[in-house]
Amino acid sequence: MSSYDKLSDQKLASFFVEINKNIKKGKLSKAMNYEIALIQAVADKRGLSKLDLQKLYLKSARYL
Repeated sequence: MSSYDKLSDQKLASFFVEINKNIKKGKLSKAMNYEIALIQAVADKRGLSKLDLQKLYLKSARYL
């Protein structure tokens, strides 16, 4: 079990989107793709697709 298993769907989505953003901007190394893989494994167990994670992120961002 990874520490990502303990996160809510919204927090998991936030990590997924923000890590991907930072990788694309060059702020985080490509090694962070391992973290993305861990997050995706947890999301898969929960039946959440990449699109689901993005939607959850956008939904939670509206409430901040």
